[in-house]
Amino acid sequence: MIGIIGAMDSEVNGIKSVMTDKTVRTVASVEFCSGTLCGKKVVVAEAGVGKVNAAVTAQIMILEYNASAVINTGVAGGLEDSLRIGDIVVADRVAEHDMDTTPFGDEPGFITGLERVYMDCDKKIVDILESSAEEAGMSAMVGLIVSGDQFICRDEQRSRLKEVFGAAAAEMEGAAIGHVCVMNGVPFGVIRAMSDCANDDSISDFPAFEKAAAAKSIEIIKRAVEKMDV
Repeated sequence: MIGIIGAMDSEVNGIKSVMTDKTVRTVASVEFCSGTLCGKKVVVAEAGVGKVNAAVTAQIMILEYNASAVINTGVAGGLEDSLRIGDIVVADRVAEHDMDTTPFGDEPGFITGLERVYMDCDKKIVDILESSAEEAGMSAMVGLIVSGDQFICRDEQRSRLKEVFGAAAAEMEGAAIGHVCVMNGVPFGVIRAMSDCANDDSISDFPAFEKAAAAKSIEIIKRAVEKMDV
């Protein structure tokens, strides 16, 4: 079964609407919708915003639904200068930019226990997501996506994430899902459509473009699930 997680209803409702044989169950205040999408068994959930919500949802999918792969879909703020609103970033790896034990000599983003900063996405899933975006006629790049419990909306925040991590995009859930999947040995992928450019304009850009951007991610997910063999 493929697990699909979004933070907001706009990131998952378009997927649930085309599923068949649906069963809905609530666990830990999160609604899980299982069924069939493009001939594949899937479970879809709106986790809520932020790393803890995302992590709880991913762990439930793995334990309760035996998810053999997890994909995080939705919107993000673009950090790479070439990105425009509506463009796609497929993560090849993820990191938690707000993890900070640097006073003890660790690198920014270092995760004690996993003993790393960067968590690699599954190469097969990355390739499927990238090719699905290209087939949909969308401008896509592969790169690092960073996550933190912050909405990045100031130029100085944007500059730090580019300088410290070299990240292509920033959001609030993907690396937490990756963290859980690494701990459980489950392959994962993260795809994001740019709703804003993670800068001083983001407060106005995000509400204006979030729904259209989310729809792009949903279209890619539908194409990708059809290709997956899990």
